[in-house]
Amino acid sequence: MSLYDPERRRNDPAARVGMALLRMAQAVKKLSLAEAEEQGLTPVQAQTLLFIRHTKPFLASVGRLAAELGTTHATAIGVVDGLIRRGLVAKEPSPSDRRVTLLRLTPQGEAVCRNLDGWGQTLAEALGRLDSDDLMSLERHLGALVWSLREAGALQVSEPCRGCVHFRENAAPGTPEPHRCVLIDRYLSEADARLACPDFTPAALVGRDSPANPR
Repeated sequence: MSLYDPERRRNDPAARVGMALLRMAQAVKKLSLAEAEEQGLTPVQAQTLLFIRHTKPFLASVGRLAAELGTTHATAIGVVDGLIRRGLVAKEPSPSDRRVTLLRLTPQGEAVCRNLDGWGQTLAEALGRLDSDDLMSLERHLGALVWSLREAGALQVSEPCRGCVHFRENAAPGTPEPHRCVLIDRYLSEADARLACPDFTPAALVGRDSPANPR
């Protein structure tokens, strides 16, 4: 039976929660459309600009964008090409692998992104009405659900480095790039560590503590 079937929801707590999430997704879609249209963008164009702005520059590739959007490589290229024509995005080959195309914002794209700083604020305000204990509980349970969906290949999740199983904080203290990612075998500046990475894997969900935050 479908989640839309009231009889199933009456007898199945998981179905009721699933339906609540679907309704939230509908609300988020509506809000995202309105917020993007204020800047003359589609929601996927706005998401693309925000992906480029908040992702480590050497990881902001077309392929990773496609995974972030949950779409095909060809569709992601179409979105990027539209933003290039508007002068918001530029692309260039990766210096480490010229088969990989990296994306960056133009000054005009940066300006548009600043106008998107309120993206998702309506949802954040709604969640802010929960008391702190309920909000922390919701964060914990939704986080587990998100990572379960990620493991199933249903979505990509990007986060900054701290808390990732691959992150080594202050591996080279006193240098311009003091941190290290063992997954890509690369040293990182503090600015890099604060930007999102599509390969983020939370240490808490792989049964071990983060090397950056040992017990």
